[in-house]
Amino acid sequence: MPELILDIHRSRIPIDHPDRAVTRAKLEYPTVDVRFAYLDAIDKLVPMPSPEWDVIGAGTSESFADKALEGICTDRAYVLRVRGPDTYNGYAANLDTTRTTQDFSVDKVVNKVVTILGAESVDLLSNSSHLCKLSASGSTLKGYRANMATPKVTVTDTTFASGRCAVVAGWGFRVPFVLAYSLRSPSSESPRALAVLEVEADGSGSTDDPFRPLMSENLVDVSELQVPDFLKLEKRKYDILKAKGFTDEEMKTLLGYVPQHQVNLDSVSWGAFEFSDKSPTNIIVITSDNPYRQGAIDRQAESARKKGLRALRPPRDYDEAVSQYNELKRDFKHWLAGKDNYAYQTLGLEVFDLFQNVDFYYGELIEHKAHYDQLKMVPEQEIRRRLEELEEKLRRVGVLAEERDRHLSKLREVVRRGW
Repeated sequence: MPELILDIHRSRIPIDHPDRAVTRAKLEYPTVDVRFAYLDAIDKLVPMPSPEWDVIGAGTSESFADKALEGICTDRAYVLRVRGPDTYNGYAANLDTTRTTQDFSVDKVVNKVVTILGAESVDLLSNSSHLCKLSASGSTLKGYRANMATPKVTVTDTTFASGRCAVVAGWGFRVPFVLAYSLRSPSSESPRALAVLEVEADGSGSTDDPFRPLMSENLVDVSELQVPDFLKLEKRKYDILKAKGFTDEEMKTLLGYVPQHQVNLDSVSWGAFEFSDKSPTNIIVITSDNPYRQGAIDRQAESARKKGLRALRPPRDYDEAVSQYNELKRDFKHWLAGKDNYAYQTLGLEVFDLFQNVDFYYGELIEHKAHYDQLKMVPEQEIRRRLEELEEKLRRVGVLAEERDRHLSKLREVVRRGW
């Protein structure tokens, strides 16, 4: 009798058996609050070599769209990467103390061409390490440092729709603690905008000279300010080497970096909205002032006005955000991200993150399908799980009922039509 039952099972469910029954690769597995150690144990972590670039990596074997990666970032060494198909592409959370008062950033890498999409106004100890997180939800990227609840940097970009979550390190560095990195759910709340500026583009796209906004600078010697003790020590190193006749280039050769002896009093924390190096100007959203001297936001706004560029007051509510977006969209025709992306980056409320996240799936799977092939790389159950999560959260939204219902209808249409 048991043999008969087994034969009936085999004949009725042939899909289970041509490749030796239900294999481990077919099974769903946890993808939230799970460490790389677990993914490695179930064969879901893969090496990411880079034959033509001086980095190495280890990442998830499958692609994800909405996901966060949390772990240690170190100065110019260990970098968090999401939506990265390989080591040459993706979004990155990066620490680089050679950038004066802009040491933590969210970057984009496209075929080894680097763009800084947003940066925190901070100076950090050279060769230090920090707990960081990089979150992707829809067309929004957020970088966290030290505080895993509130992002330091929020940006909007539509280059990558999916890819691996990975840890990427420079050659000469080992990744002994890679198994301690964790996949997380994408986070929602974000700081409100303090200013919205139009800026010119700068840089060549290389690692040492990435594409970035051209902003005003006010470099002041460390000795003229009240600064953390580690900056005083870096200034002391610089002065000793300078007195012995070392050039900045020779210092970099000797130490691997040039000891910091200046800070930038015009530095602010900012995030770009659909930054493009091919556009003569771009829009950035400023979220915090200078750590050493207040008023840097006003100085950046004045610098923009002197160039004949926009310096806008941030919107106060959803209607103002939509109006401001529509006005800007006329001049920035390359924008793919919509009004709800802009509302989220300027107003910072979770409801707008939910709206833009639904727009992301609707656009990529039904409407424009600009990155359809990328999104199709994500396992079906992962997309379905995320859509169910978004619906559950949207149903609990008690404001902007008309917009909420419209986005619920869009979400349900995606589920009904499939992908």
